[in-house]
Amino acid sequence: MKKEAKIFFVSFILIFVSFFLFKINSKADSSVDIGTTSFELFRQVVAYTYRDFVDQFDLKEKLNQTLEKIYNTLNYGGFKTKLFVIKSSSLKDQMNDFENYYNQIFEEINKSSVNFESVIDSKKLDNVQKEIYKNFYRSIKTKEGFLKFTIRSYCSTLDNYTEYMGPKEYKTFKESIQGGNFSGVGIVMMRENRDKGEVVVVEVIENSPAEESGILPGDRIIKVNDKDITSDSLDVVQSMIRGPENTTVKLTIKRKEKVMDFNLKRRIIHINSVKSFNNLEVPVIRIKTFSVGTSKEFLEAYKKLNQPSVFIIDLRNNGGGLLDESINILSYFVGPNKVGVKLKRRNQVEQVFYTKYPKQINYSKIAILTNGYTASASEIFAQSMKDYLKDDVIIVGNKTYGKNTVQTLYNLIDNGVLKLTIGKYFTLSNRDIYKDKVALDYEVNLKDFNLTEYYTDKDSQYKKAVELLK
Repeated sequence: MKKEAKIFFVSFILIFVSFFLFKINSKADSSVDIGTTSFELFRQVVAYTYRDFVDQFDLKEKLNQTLEKIYNTLNYGGFKTKLFVIKSSSLKDQMNDFENYYNQIFEEINKSSVNFESVIDSKKLDNVQKEIYKNFYRSIKTKEGFLKFTIRSYCSTLDNYTEYMGPKEYKTFKESIQGGNFSGVGIVMMRENRDKGEVVVVEVIENSPAEESGILPGDRIIKVNDKDITSDSLDVVQSMIRGPENTTVKLTIKRKEKVMDFNLKRRIIHINSVKSFNNLEVPVIRIKTFSVGTSKEFLEAYKKLNQPSVFIIDLRNNGGGLLDESINILSYFVGPNKVGVKLKRRNQVEQVFYTKYPKQINYSKIAILTNGYTASASEIFAQSMKDYLKDDVIIVGNKTYGKNTVQTLYNLIDNGVLKLTIGKYFTLSNRDIYKDKVALDYEVNLKDFNLTEYYTDKDSQYKKAVELLK
């Protein structure tokens, strides 16, 4: 496989880590999920990114990188297209040239007699990889598929978190940050690392179809309804798994070296973002995500535990969510008018978000548990707690994910959205979360552990936290 083709597909495997949101009917084939074939959608995406992306960039350079990604990927599949290069100096001419090249490339694809399925079969790929490429090349021969491919190629030149979501993907995404009820099977998923990796089940919701069928944390999802999902973003995978109540979805799961199929009937799933555990050596409040109402749930959980002065906050597998909810919980420990987070936008313009609620938690010692899936808003919360509470907070676990960028949403003409990186955050201590992660006091690794063993003797991170708090 050519190096550039590999790089493109890695960049396509967009990692879904819930991002910071500040409170501010598609006619297409559902497998493509795009609401228009108009090139104006691409122009709209470019306009937003050029104006608001966190770092200024040379538009001609990004458009040429996009054309190169398109060229490398198409040629890998046997399409002998020309590598176009934009040389114009004005922004208007650059966009017009790109649109002209875009139309020529699409025309060439559909005039081509190349049997890309045979080309892919000739490559030294495993069966899963071959299926990924075949599905991809089928989709880009449609107007919707080629436009979406082009938009995502462009977004991937910016960073790992800027992405286009079609109408269905956006609907699923909104459900994930709003909390509450949805129709699905009851699993929480993440990519294995920042740039690539399999879709990993990190949590199975209690009393859900997934739990009842025997799906376990640590399982890898490789297909949904017999479609390989390795190259799809998690937003797409979630939209495929969710659906109307009482309908069925087939998941193909890889568990170690064994591959299994599960046929699950969707039903209404209720997710609480916070859960308390009292019958332990040290009580635990687990925050699964920061969604609408999480701060209220946290305070209720604390009161349910009879307001302990010593307790553990578990942020493992918390991919983030709504920034204001994490700052609200910080308020309960430090009071109002304290720096919650500093957001630096383009040209070093800084915006400060402050805590606003009175202090409500009387603590003497707190431990916070983290792992490699602790990301985004949960990293802000953990580091801010350390910044303010100093030695009264002990952070135990693995290095966190390392995400210090902030995204927001822009509505698009096809009823989809652009999720765009608009800034970088810094806590009170100005620690670089991307580079240095959250400041761990004790690094404790878990081996051969799954989420069903939380707070047992096999949970060495919890045991270490208990030891330090006693």
